[in-house]
This record gives sequence, C-alpha cells and structure tokens, in this order.
Amino acid sequence: MLPPVPATGERGRRGGPSRPPARPGPAVEHRVISCVRFQKSAATRFFRVAIVAWSVQVARAGLCGSARGNLFSPPGPVRGPPCRVPSPSNGRRMTTPVSGTLSRTAGRGVALASDIAGEVFGFQGEATALPGEFDLNFHLAGTGGDIVLKLSPESRRPVLDLVAGSLRHLEGARLPAAIPRLVPPVHRGDGSDLVAHVDFDGNPHVACAVTYVHGMPLADLHPRSMPVLEELGTLLAQLDLALDGFGHPQLDREFPWRMETAPDTIRARLDDLTQGRDLVAATVARALSRLEPVRDGLPACVIHNDANDYNVMVMPSLHGARLSGLIDFGDVAHGWRVTEVAVAATYAMMGLPDPFEAACAIAGGYSSVLQLEEAECAVIVPMVALRACLSVCIQAREMALQPDNAYLAVSQEGAWQLLDVLARADWRIAEFRVREACGLSPNPRLKTIVSWAGQAEPRAPVMSPEVLAHPHTLDFSVGSPELPHPDDGPFDRLVADRIGTAGATVGVGRYGEARLVYSAPAFRSPGNAGDEARTIHLGLDLFAPAGAPVLSPLPGTVVSVVDNGTPGDYGPTVILRHTTPDGTGFHTLHGHLDRATLDHLEPGAPVDAGDLIGWLGDADVNGGWSPHLHLQIIALDPLHDDGQQVAEPGNYPGVALQRLRTVWEAVLPDPTAIAGLPAATVTAVAPAAQPVLRKRDLTAKRKTVLGSSLSLSYDDPIHVVQGWGAWLYDDAGRAYLDTVNNVPHVGHANARVADAIARQSRILNTNTRYLHSEITALADELLAHLPAPLEVVFLVCSGSEANELALRMARCHTGRDGVVCLEGGYHGNTGGLVEVSQYKFDGPGGAGAGPRVAVAAMPDTYRGRFRRGQGMSDAELGACYADEVGQAAARLAGGPGVAALIAEPILSCGGQIEPPPGYLRAAFEHVRAAGAVCIADEVQVGFGRVGDAFWAFELQGVVPDIVTLGKPFGNGHPVAAVVTTREVADSFANGMEYFSTFGGNPVSCAAARAVLAEIRDRGLQNHAREVGNGLLRELRALAKRHPVVGDVRGRGLFLGIELVRDRETREPFAEACSYLVNRARERAVLLSADGSDHNVIKIKPPLVFEEGDAALLVETLDTLLGESALRE
Repeated sequence: MLPPVPATGERGRRGGPSRPPARPGPAVEHRVISCVRFQKSAATRFFRVAIVAWSVQVARAGLCGSARGNLFSPPGPVRGPPCRVPSPSNGRRMTTPVSGTLSRTAGRGVALASDIAGEVFGFQGEATALPGEFDLNFHLAGTGGDIVLKLSPESRRPVLDLVAGSLRHLEGARLPAAIPRLVPPVHRGDGSDLVAHVDFDGNPHVACAVTYVHGMPLADLHPRSMPVLEELGTLLAQLDLALDGFGHPQLDREFPWRMETAPDTIRARLDDLTQGRDLVAATVARALSRLEPVRDGLPACVIHNDANDYNVMVMPSLHGARLSGLIDFGDVAHGWRVTEVAVAATYAMMGLPDPFEAACAIAGGYSSVLQLEEAECAVIVPMVALRACLSVCIQAREMALQPDNAYLAVSQEGAWQLLDVLARADWRIAEFRVREACGLSPNPRLKTIVSWAGQAEPRAPVMSPEVLAHPHTLDFSVGSPELPHPDDGPFDRLVADRIGTAGATVGVGRYGEARLVYSAPAFRSPGNAGDEARTIHLGLDLFAPAGAPVLSPLPGTVVSVVDNGTPGDYGPTVILRHTTPDGTGFHTLHGHLDRATLDHLEPGAPVDAGDLIGWLGDADVNGGWSPHLHLQIIALDPLHDDGQQVAEPGNYPGVALQRLRTVWEAVLPDPTAIAGLPAATVTAVAPAAQPVLRKRDLTAKRKTVLGSSLSLSYDDPIHVVQGWGAWLYDDAGRAYLDTVNNVPHVGHANARVADAIARQSRILNTNTRYLHSEITALADELLAHLPAPLEVVFLVCSGSEANELALRMARCHTGRDGVVCLEGGYHGNTGGLVEVSQYKFDGPGGAGAGPRVAVAAMPDTYRGRFRRGQGMSDAELGACYADEVGQAAARLAGGPGVAALIAEPILSCGGQIEPPPGYLRAAFEHVRAAGAVCIADEVQVGFGRVGDAFWAFELQGVVPDIVTLGKPFGNGHPVAAVVTTREVADSFANGMEYFSTFGGNPVSCAAARAVLAEIRDRGLQNHAREVGNGLLRELRALAKRHPVVGDVRGRGLFLGIELVRDRETREPFAEACSYLVNRARERAVLLSADGSDHNVIKIKPPLVFEEGDAALLVETLDTLLGESALRE
C-alpha cells in the first residue's frame, strides 16, 4: 500500500504552497469572422470552417507542434508495466495509436488535410498523418518549409489557449534551440492572429498550424549524448527564465502529470497495475520520505514540464550531436522548478547502464544558468522515481483499455527498468553526484567528519606501535616500477621483499592511487561508454605479517563482523560506527582479517580506542591478497539509505571509478590521519596528483617544448603509462585494447624481450667495430627466414634508416638515380624517403614528385582504375597494374634512369591495399628489364604478421633484391635491418666505409633475437593467421549490416576497413572514419585511420591479439557503426 498522502489545501498541499496560487490570465473572447466551405472531389463530406479571431494576441510564436507525437496531450508515448516483448529502439517507438472518434476518421482527415492547409493557412503541401492520442496531426512539406497541421476536439480549446499564450509570451525569446511557432490563418479580419474552427463530421474542432521543428527525437539518438543532455538542461533553464511573468488560468489546472499531486494520482491508479505494485508503492514511499520535509521550500515557476525523450529534438552529426529543439507545450504549468530537471532526467536515464550520469548532465546544464538549491538537488532522484511511477500507472489503464496493443507493453520497458535500478541504488550517492554536477560540494557532512576524526580523543593506532614504528611507502600506481611483472613471482613475496629491503616494519599502500591490481569481475562496472574498471584505491593499506593484531582507532560500536569470502574481496571484515560530538555518524571499515576475528566480536558491542578487534589474515582467508589491513572511513551509513538496504551487510566499496573519483572521495575520505602512523609518514603517503591534472599539465608542457608538427592521436589524447600484451593502460588504470600498434610485435612489455635488453645492458653495449657474437647470431637467425639469394644483412636503427640505405645500395649498384614508387606509398621520415613517398609529397605540405621519381598507380582493386567486378580476372587486374609500373620506369629512362622500385608488398598508408595475385611478379619483371633492382619494404608487414607467410612478398611468389625491416624487429627497441643479395652488397662495397653508430649494437641484437624467439616458440605467425582469418570473416559479416562499410580486406593481422558515403559511387568517407576512431577511443578500443583519403580503419595489433580481443573489436565496431551519426 502507498503511504498516506497529506490532505490537499487551498494552495495545493497541507503545510505550504507546493504550487503557487493561480496567476491571472487574459479573458478569452471569440468572434466568428467568416466561414469557408471545402469539398473534396473524392469525398461527399463537407467541412464548415469558421475563422475565429482571438483577442489574445498569438503572434507567430505558434502553438506547440510535433511531427512525432501527440502535440498537446500528456507525454507520448507513456511508459507502462514490465515488458515481456523484445524492444526495438530502446524499448520505445514513435507510432502512437490514434484513439477515439478521431481514429475512425483519420483516413478522411489525411485526404482533406492538404486542402485545409492551403485554403485556411495558405500553405501548399502534401499531408502525411502523424501520431496523436487525442488529435489528428499531419506533417506538410512545402517549398516554403514544413508545418504541422492539427485538428483537435473543441473540448481541448482551453489547453490550446494556454499553449498559444505561452508561445506568444516566448515570441522573441533568445533560446539556444528551436520551439514551434504558430502559422496564422490567411483570413485575419481585423489583423488579429487567427485559428480556424472546423465542423468535422458534425462535431466542432479547432484547426491550427505550427512550424515544424526539425531533428530526430532524443529517444532515437544513439548513443545518448551527455553534451546534448547538458545542452537540454541549459535550454530548460533559459526557457524557464523566458516564461517568467507569463500568466494564464490553466497554469494551475489539475492533470495527471503534475508532480505536486503525483502521489495522489499513483494511489488512484495503483490497482490498474497487474504486476509491480509493491515496487511502485515502495518507491513512492521512499521518494516521499525525501520530498515531504523540503517540499514547502522548493522554488516554483512556470515550467515546460514535459521534456521527455520524444519532445526533445536533436541533430546527429559526425562532429557531435546537438540539441535542435523542444516541442509539446501542452503540459506547461506553474510548479516546482526542479520538476523541469526531474522530468527530463527520467526519460534521459532510461536504458542507460549508468542512468545517473544523464541526470547529472541535465542538472549541471540547468545549474549553469539557474543555480539549483541544495534541497532541489536532494529531490531530483526522488522526483525521477515519482515520474517513472506515474508513467507505469497511467499507462496501465491504457493497457486495460487496449489489451491487444503490443506497443503499449513495449513502450513501458524503459520505465520499469529504471524503477528496478532506482530500487537497488543508493540515492545518497546519486544526490552527491548531482550536487557535484551543480557546483556544490558532494557530501555536506564530510567537513564535520574529517575535521573531528583528525583530532579526536581518545584515539589509538590501528596496529601496535611496534608494527607502525618504521613504515615504508609502497608504490602500487599504474606504471610503477615496484609492481611485479605479470610473469613474475607471487605478489605477496614481492611486497615482503620490498618491506624487508627497506628495513621497515610495515608497508604502506597509499590512499588515492590508481591501481591495476583489481582484476576480479567485481571491480568492473557497466558504463555508458562501455564497461569500466574501478581502479582508484580509497583506503589505506598497512602490510604486515599475518596474525598481527588490529585495533579500533576510535571509540565506537560494532556494526558488523562478516566474512566477504569472494576471491578479490575483503575476506573477514569489521565495520565500526563512530559519532562526532554534534551527533554526526560515520563508520570505519577494517578488511582482510583472519577468520578468528569472526568469533571475537559481536554486532552491537561497544569498543574503545585501542581495543583489539581482530588479526590480519593470510591470502588463504583474506580474499587472496598479501597480508594487510585495508582501512577506510565511510562518511555515511554503509548499509541503509532511509531504511532501504543499499549494500551487502558488512561490505562497502573501497575502489572507485576514476570519473567518479571526487564523489567517492567525499564518501570515503583519506583515513591516514586516524591510522596512527608516525607524523613524518603522513606526508609521504599523501595521494598522488589526479590523473586528469597530470594529463592537462603534460599537454600544456608538450605544446611548449615540442614541435607542433609532432601530432597526437585522438581528439582527446591518452596519457599511456603501461602496456601488457595487446593492452595499454592510462594513468588512471583504464585499459585500452590496442589494435593499431604493430611495433610491440610480440606484445607490450614482453618479458622475454625486456629481460634480454636488461641482461645485455648490464654486460655490454658498444658498436660494430668490435667482435661480438650477438650480431652474427642475429644475422643467422634472421637469414633462416629469408629465401636465397638474400644472404647479406646490414643492421640499422629504424625503418627509415633501412630504406635510406636500401636506396643508396640500389643507386650504387645501378649507377642511376630514378625511383619508381607507388601511389599511397610511405617509406620513412627522412628527406630522401619523403621524396619517394607519394603519401607525403602529394599530401599537406608536400611539393609533389621530384624529377628523380615516377609514380605508378596503387594496385587498388576496390576504388582504383582497374576494379573487381568489371569483368577482369585477378591475373588480368595484376597485369594491368603491373603495366603501370613498367610505364613509370619508362618515364625515367630518358632522364635519371631507373635505379629501383620501392614498394610495400601490402600498402599500409595507402589503405591496407593487398595487390591482386601476380602483380609483384609482373612488376618486378618490368623493373628488372629496365636494369633496376626491386626493394620490398617489409617494415609494416613482415615477421609473420600476414599469417600465411613470414614475409608479405612471399604471398606474391617473388624474391626481391633488397628487403627492408623495421618497426616490429625489436618490439619497440630501435632495431632494423636491410637484407640483400651478395651481388648488391658487393656493389655497395665501393671503398666508402659504411658505419652506423648504434646499428647492430649488442643490446639491440639481444632484443631482436628475443623477438624472433617469441615468434617461433609461441607460434605467432600461425596465431596471426587463425585469429586474423576469423576476424576477417566477422568484419565482412559486419559489413553486410552497415552500408557505410565499402570494403574489408587484408591478410592475417594486417586488415583494413574502407568507409564510403555510397557503395555505388564508392566516395571516400573520411569524416566517418575519424568519427569511428574517436568514438572507439571513448569505448577504450584504439583504432587508427589510414589511406590516401583517410577513410580506412587499419587493424594491425600486436600478434598476441587473442580471439576474445577480436570479438571485442567486432562488437565495438558493430555498436559504433549503428550509431545515429552514421545512419542519418
């Protein structure tokens, strides 16, 4: 049952003005100016249209209108009971059934709407029927714009009068988004703005027309944009300001959607629910417990009152969605100001993994214009709950009237899901988040608690003075060199070693650290931008031997003694309650204890400062952690929120999401001051700077000390501090799937490579003028992967250096200077290589091809000159593109002559272009016939990446004269190579010494040998083939679902996804590519754009990329490709 509702008094409710007194409005006088008769040739029905002048001036402010729902009725669609039907488009759709008499005449209305629009409103256009619950609505598109025509029952005239008056009042208001404007009839008599009265089927109706507000409903926008919701909050505040001073008798009308009387409405309709009554009743009771104490003091004003997700219009865009308009002024009323925020938040929250983020965005936007008071922030979530309850109750009655209408069931799903989330949520945390979004301190009780706890007496250390006497601060932050490598030994042994080495008695783990050690599933949370990991440690850790006593730091009462035995949890845990002198309560949590603690204390027992409350447990009983005490202060009741249980007994989070860090710091403040550590230690364990501040400082410093031509990836760059396998981690501990970095070939932070570098660095690092076995051993191991006659190795430091050396060799061997390169090719960053890289010299800042260069067409069979599907076989395509190489060589013959063809066997910067079969064989024949040598640039594609071969040139059945290697050879260590024939090497040995200071040094050779060993021992070439082939299949299946994907291609783990505006024209779609790259980054998947037109997503991850990683990539792309910006 619902709780009793206070009786309604003359001002709305007992005890105060929940609604302000009615504001006087102008009396409305109607007079008939003229009548017009219409006859439709295909019908026998006549309309008598009376043109009526209203003395109320409704200038072109216009009546409310929508092409997407009932214009003046309660919000549509209304949500209802729990849905058991699969829900398209977030469980809500646009088509609302037309009911009553009007539904039976809708067809005739469509037939006559165009005539009415033309004769009465002077608008020529073809009518299309729109949804409407009480009215007939039509969208008309004409050369002068679009309008919405509305036929309403005469009984709704007072509401239309209110709407017209509100829009008239808003005429001229400078709002950041559009609202509808009235289109006056052409017969204006004395010049007043007019609406038309229509005698329809013997019943009087009102006809009016309003301007059409363009955009799509917020309900259909995917994803739900937080910046758009913030814009919505700003618009609503500005609208409320603009409505100030508007008066009308209907502002204080009683209607179901009024927040002030919501409990009465719910009570009256509760029996209409076939299920969920207990949930609704409990939700209302909980909401009223928060609302009733403050309702009399809530500010009131004229509000729109219905910014639901079908009344908010948005424009999706590849550059970010924006708010385009607000429609439906049919619920405008005088009421609590905060209702405006709560109503909008209710619908914006539906269907989101983190719905409170949406509420915060709207509240924050509103407060940026009209500062919400503390009491208003406190009731936003309760009012959201009331609105959701209203929705399901009102809709339940509609379902009873239309039991066969499946839409009504589907449309309720969002409201019931939200009620379920609200039932399980801690509304205090939600309030803290809202407060922060509105510029207030999150927890108003925090200052009192922290101030007293820091100087409370009596007090005691949480462990014996002997244990705490000599602390050593441990660094568990992301990227810390103290953290064990994932392949190293047990964590607890390493912690003990650190403490022992420092000669300490206790290790201290800092409050506020971002850590990667929280790997259990319980530490993951669903977010609106994908799953997130809680990484911010909001307690103090004291590492000591198992069995060490744990003491109460302050006087208090035992609240719970519980074994949280799930792996990764606290194990045995004690929670104590403490009270400040002014009666403010707070709690302390003591986790990772021994099971003997469970029998030592009883809930309700008092404890004094210094009393024994338990002992440290070992990893077998404490959740699987190195023995330590986790201490935290909890600045609220950890179990109950206004009597509602919101957490597991005896447990409370100790790790927070980075984006909610400041809110949770207000719930779980730093407990260092009550731990009893020596004073000098307290400063040493102060929280590190927040990641967002470090990132801001780094960005500013980079702009100051580095060249602006050194680019950063992504619109919002990432501060990467650690890597492992196919994953990168930022300084807040967020994990990003790396699909683009082919340099860490055998995985980020590969232990074998790192150990090889460290080991050799400790022994010797010098140049190649001394004998050393590492360089010859590496050469032998490398040549074992190459076909004859490639048998001579030159070791250098980078792919650019390797390609420079290759060109020197070619020119020395042939005595000529000219080079044939491929369109879209890129070979390095030196001046000589930019000269032969068409991707660069024809790009921004480039000077075009020089006299020593001839460019051959890129062998692109999707968008190139010769294409698949034009009647040519693969062999013919390869021959045609190879002829382009021959023609390029011929162009150089009369000038500098041709020394070499330099080409990637699969073009990378050109867009992951795999040539057709036979292309390189024929191209090499043309080049060699001209007396030149063939250089295969394997910098991007070598070392097993293509799966079916160790080198990409092998896919074409050729052997180059020179092969260049780079990027992945050292897994991030700068090592590269040129491998050539004995003949070319001998030509290069012309008396001029070749020497590279760092090329072939022992450390680089050790790194490269470790890479080759990892590829061999872990079967990474075969792994690339298997994972890559599966990924290619999934990407091609994905392409069938998304028209923007024109082509998917590649080999192994070197793949490309080409995006086009139109599959017929194949026009490149660079903007879509940029959008996907940045949106994927927001979802923690790293992509990159490539191609001459920057419209290709390149996929070239570390070869340790797993099937699960591939599945996550496909899932992310599938989600992003379905977003509104790419569908419109």
